[in-house]
Amino acid sequence: MKYLIFVLLTVWSAKPVFSQKNTIVYLVRHAEKVTTDPTNKDPLLTTNGQQRALDLALKLKKDKIHTIYSTDYQRTKLTAKALADERKIDIQIYDPKQLNTLKTKILESGKGKKILIVGHSNTVLETIEAIGGKRPIAEIKDQDYDYLFTVSIDKNGVVNTKVEHYGQKSSNQEGEQMMKAN
Repeated sequence: MKYLIFVLLTVWSAKPVFSQKNTIVYLVRHAEKVTTDPTNKDPLLTTNGQQRALDLALKLKKDKIHTIYSTDYQRTKLTAKALADERKIDIQIYDPKQLNTLKTKILESGKGKKILIVGHSNTVLETIEAIGGKRPIAEIKDQDYDYLFTVSIDKNGVVNTKVEHYGQKSSNQEGEQMMKAN
């Protein structure tokens, strides 16, 4: 009986340690953007991109997202908007050139929470690496819009990265106009 009480007290007192939640960071590239004008550095989303933004909100519907980060472009903010509106969360702007600052915010104020980061084809993988993960794929190509990366950081700082896709498969059409214009 004393042994049972000892075990129960040990488990009960250790519960806060065991119940510490992992920090979960979802990372996506912005949804499909209008590429008909290669001189426009801040385009809106295409119809497919608008649908993808809705698909992202649906995909993360069951997750209690606490914070949403986006770069300061229309396409990234619009990708996050449906989820932000649904959750009544303000989108926080981050500078992809200051990934150490973003990492500090995630590891300090985001500890044990779920976070969404919307970036670009040339920043998402770098962000994964900055927060301690390994690059799960070699690159995100101009026509890749459907990747959803999940980075899990446990209480000991161990980082795991998972790759999945969401929404319709990338059409490989968006981005072609811009590539042809260059």
